[in-house]
Amino acid sequence: MPHFLRTPSLLLTLLFVTGVMLMLAATPARADGGLLDTMLQSAKDAPAKLYEGKAKTYSAGVMTPEVLTACLILAHRIDAVATDVAAAKGTIRDLDGRIQEAGPRLQHQAMAALTDQERRKTYEAQVTEYNAWVEERRTSVEAHNRQVRLYSEMSGRFNGECNGRAYYPSDLDTVKGSLPPDVAARLP
Repeated sequence: MPHFLRTPSLLLTLLFVTGVMLMLAATPARADGGLLDTMLQSAKDAPAKLYEGKAKTYSAGVMTPEVLTACLILAHRIDAVATDVAAAKGTIRDLDGRIQEAGPRLQHQAMAALTDQERRKTYEAQVTEYNAWVEERRTSVEAHNRQVRLYSEMSGRFNGECNGRAYYPSDLDTVKGSLPPDVAARLP
């Protein structure tokens, strides 16, 4: 392993950046309110009668009610994971700031801690706190990377099965009762 990758902070930063790049590469198209809101907005903008007669044609570009249900649930889950990823990024940034601020300060205090008993106790307590932050950051990055992989997998699935496909607005009303309550509550 190259020498610069033996430093835990550099390795973790590399993993974090790789995770973010994977997430960005697999991001489905979405509006400010989230992927589910993007899907629902298309039904709001559609004319009331999108088809004539009683027969609906479900060609390759049109979702059946079953596929629509699965896509709405998937979009809701993607939005939830995206929120978790953003929160984890904030936690990691906070820990990075603490670690970066404390490291040089501790290095500066190391010599004084060798000769002064009181400073040694304070220094040891600060080192323990620093090590706890490093460990918390490591666990946060691992959890964040798992969430990024999940987001990427779900986004790929959404892009393959849902993105770019139309649905009948009347089907949205039809499937509303079969959706989980948290998804159904978001429907108009």
